[in-house]
Amino acid sequence: MHKPAFTIEASGISDEDLLQCRLLVEVNPNSFTYVLLNQRNMSPLVVKYFQLEHNKENPLTDLLQDILDGDELLKRPVKETLLVYNFPESSLVPEAVFTMDTNREIIDTLHGNLQKGLILTEKIPWWELFNVYRVSPDLHQLLQQNFSAGKYWHYYSLLLKSYKMFDSTDKETCIKVIFYSDKMVALAIRDGQPVLIQTFHYHDTKDVAYHLLNCCNQLGLDQEGVRLLVGGLIDRQSALSTELHKYFLKIQFEEIDESIKVTDELKELPLHYFSSILKMAVCA
Repeated sequence: MHKPAFTIEASGISDEDLLQCRLLVEVNPNSFTYVLLNQRNMSPLVVKYFQLEHNKENPLTDLLQDILDGDELLKRPVKETLLVYNFPESSLVPEAVFTMDTNREIIDTLHGNLQKGLILTEKIPWWELFNVYRVSPDLHQLLQQNFSAGKYWHYYSLLLKSYKMFDSTDKETCIKVIFYSDKMVALAIRDGQPVLIQTFHYHDTKDVAYHLLNCCNQLGLDQEGVRLLVGGLIDRQSALSTELHKYFLKIQFEEIDESIKVTDELKELPLHYFSSILKMAVCA
C-alpha cells in the first residue's frame, strides 16, 4: 500500500464529523493530496500528501487506485467532494472572446496535439476568465468511479479564486509561488490583474531564481518591489529560501487565513506547507 509522505489527522473522526466535511482532492503528475475540512467549525480534520513516481510499468492511474483502495477515510461518506486537476495543459481565455468551439484548438496549439485528452472548461469566479484544460480520460474515469458525486476544478482556477478571496490587495503587484518537490506553480499579478499562471519544473535553486527573474523581466515587474508570496514545500532556512532572498526584498511566507482553525495537529508542520490548499478547500 502506498504510504503518505506526511499526514496530519485529528483523532476520533466520527461519521457525523465527516458529514460536515468538504473533501478536496488534488491530483498532479507527481503527487496526490487531500484535505478534509469540517465546514461547521472550519477545522481541518485531515491533510495527507502522497509523493508519486509513475512510469510505463506503474502508470499514474494504478498508483492512485492503490491509494484510493488503501485509505479508509476516502471511502467514508462526506458532505461534498471536489476533485482538483493540477496539470499544466491549461489556458486562460478572456470571457469576451470565449467560445466552446475553439477549446480543443487552443489547447492543441499551446500544448501540442500528441495527447488526445479530455477537454474541460470552467468559468473562474470573480474573474472575467474561462479556464480551458486537458486531462487524461483514464484519470478522469478513475476519479468518476471513486467519487461519483464529485465536482471538478482545475488548480489554476482555484488558485486565482483563493488569491482573490484571501491574498489580494487593490491594484497590487505580486507573484504567488507554490512549491512542490520538483516544480512550482507561479501566479503573477500586475496592478491587480493576472498576467501569468504557469507551472515551472526545476532541478536546483538556481533554476527557481532564473524562472522567477525571467518572469519579472518578461512581464515588466520590479523584482525589488514585487511582493513574493511563498507557500508549499519550502523551508524558511533552506538553500532555496536563501536563494530567493538574494533577489527579492519583499518575501512573505503564506499564512493560514484566520477563518481556518489552526489545530494542534496542524502545528506539527510549517503552516505554509498546506496554507494554499486549505484556502482552496474553503473557497471552492
